[in-house]
Amino acid sequence: MKEQEIYTEILVKLKRYCKYQERCKSDIENKLNKLSVTEKIKESIIHELSQKNYFDNKRFSHEYAVGKFRNNNWGKIKIRYNLMGKFIEKNIIDETLKNIPQDEYTSTFNKMANKEWMHKSKLDLTSRKRRFYKTVQSRGWEFDLINKFLSEIKKNKT
Repeated sequence: MKEQEIYTEILVKLKRYCKYQERCKSDIENKLNKLSVTEKIKESIIHELSQKNYFDNKRFSHEYAVGKFRNNNWGKIKIRYNLMGKFIEKNIIDETLKNIPQDEYTSTFNKMANKEWMHKSKLDLTSRKRRFYKTVQSRGWEFDLINKFLSEIKKNKT
């Protein structure tokens, strides 16, 4: 096959890949690496897709953060960590996380924390706190939110 035919075929595949869902530059680079294309073709395709707005790291990070927050109940720490794993620039990540409404963020945390706390109700208090803390922290929620929740629980028990 000629290089131009390969380029066109791969470009069509990547356009379809980008239309399916929001992608970032590292997703496209990974896809191109799996397709084993040359560096020259890889750079040309990434440039063309970027010029035609098939992907945008800012748009991707916003959609990713909102999706993981609302659908998976992830906290900002886990979202930040995963966006960094996709090589999104720090300033874009910071701006994205600032755009999550604080009242919705706190409300989601409280609902999720109450559910987790009740789920662990059969455990003794020490084990319950430890497991609760570990679970909530693994979902990327901040230390101060967790401690505030636990202190409220303690206040309500006394």
